[in-house]
Amino acid sequence: MIRWSNENNGSEKMVKLDKKKNSKKDEVTIHFENGEKGTTGTIHGLSKAFNPPKKARDPTTAEIRCMEGHVGGKAASISKYWNAKLGVLMISTLPNFIESKKIEVASEVRWTRWGDHEEAPTYSLVELSEGETVQVMSEGQIYVNTEQGPMVFSVELDGDGDVRLRVSYRSGCKDTSKSAKGFLDDFIEYAWDNSPLRGKAWQADFSWISRTGIVEEPYLTDQVKQKLDLHANTFIRNLDRLAETSLKTSRGIILSGPPGCGKTMAIKAMIESYPDRTFIVMTSEHLQRRCVKTIYDIARRLAPSVVVLEDIDSAGGLSRKVASHPILGEVLQALNGVSENKGVFTVATTNFVEDLDDALRDRPGRFDVIITIGLPDSDARYPMLEKLCEINGIKPSEKELARLVSLTKDFSGAWLAEVFSTATLVAMQNNRIGVLLWSDILSAVDDIQDRRRIAYQKTPVLPPPPSNETMSGDLYR
Repeated sequence: MIRWSNENNGSEKMVKLDKKKNSKKDEVTIHFENGEKGTTGTIHGLSKAFNPPKKARDPTTAEIRCMEGHVGGKAASISKYWNAKLGVLMISTLPNFIESKKIEVASEVRWTRWGDHEEAPTYSLVELSEGETVQVMSEGQIYVNTEQGPMVFSVELDGDGDVRLRVSYRSGCKDTSKSAKGFLDDFIEYAWDNSPLRGKAWQADFSWISRTGIVEEPYLTDQVKQKLDLHANTFIRNLDRLAETSLKTSRGIILSGPPGCGKTMAIKAMIESYPDRTFIVMTSEHLQRRCVKTIYDIARRLAPSVVVLEDIDSAGGLSRKVASHPILGEVLQALNGVSENKGVFTVATTNFVEDLDDALRDRPGRFDVIITIGLPDSDARYPMLEKLCEINGIKPSEKELARLVSLTKDFSGAWLAEVFSTATLVAMQNNRIGVLLWSDILSAVDDIQDRRRIAYQKTPVLPPPPSNETMSGDLYR
């Protein structure tokens, strides 16, 4: 029974739909009402229209017959899958793997229309690094002949977008089954050893970080520079030789300090200083996606490597002060769990180290050192401002530069750069494009001081409305 109701509308409405009990199953009676009168009709063949006969699928399609003919009998298979972005990078090494094993390739095909139609494999253009691309098989089968017998390597796309490599072989033969598993295991090892990710800098979503070859050292105090060199650079430089020492082959540091003081610049300098090292950068967004374990598994495969956890305090869930902290458990397990992070160095940055759990900030083996990068002192501001003046075409005297250093006390590196951006706007306001005067710089400093004061002031609150007694006075007389 199906009933539609619209009492106020006089147009035809279907009130009920009943199958005739004593008639053929494909006859349906439909009754329409239009005001006081109604219309009854019969529709034939409705069951066939909605339930067309299903075509019996042939279990022996052309694809199955071809595969069975190649392997010499019923086919069995073993497979491994990866997420889409990692999968195409793994598959990009498959042709070289086949060549390295001296495997004979008989043919390459792709089956469509439920395995009845033969076509050429499909390929996609994949970026292997900044500016380097290669064609990678996205769907297809490679029929090969090995010393252990004929096999089929299939590249497939799963329903959820994962990339799968399947190795098919003749069923019932233990030796061939063992060989197929061996080929799959050997390929995985080969793919990691020759991975396009090795020795590159990339983010946790597998997007590349370009290296310019230019190392821009952050302006830090001598004490901070010394600590960074001891606890970070020395360790990264010698990751290959740590096995010769009594040191653990994994280590971690936290770079703490206010925003804009050079933490990110210090990491960029590391990435440029070691062009052959693998750097994996995880932002707070990546942390929230719960992919920490996966990234550390990859980092161990690509060791020696460096994992960067940017702004871990903003990820949420990294302290037991938070009611639920699933990310904290994942990070703790990745840093110091059952699997040892041999050859993996971790650098984390935070603006608020006090917001991190004690198990992170006060636990050697996870993070061994906290290095505070504070506001640049006068000795650090002087060369920073000198360089900014040079970039913007200003040649101040030593006295003017010393005064500017004094005026910018408690400015972070980001605010020092903003001085010259604001000065450019001041010049444009006065119809000067590309020409900065010293007065523009001083005006910019004053403007920034005002802006920073506002940032720490309370928002003004609207006063309450007057009371009823006041309103009922002489105001309306």
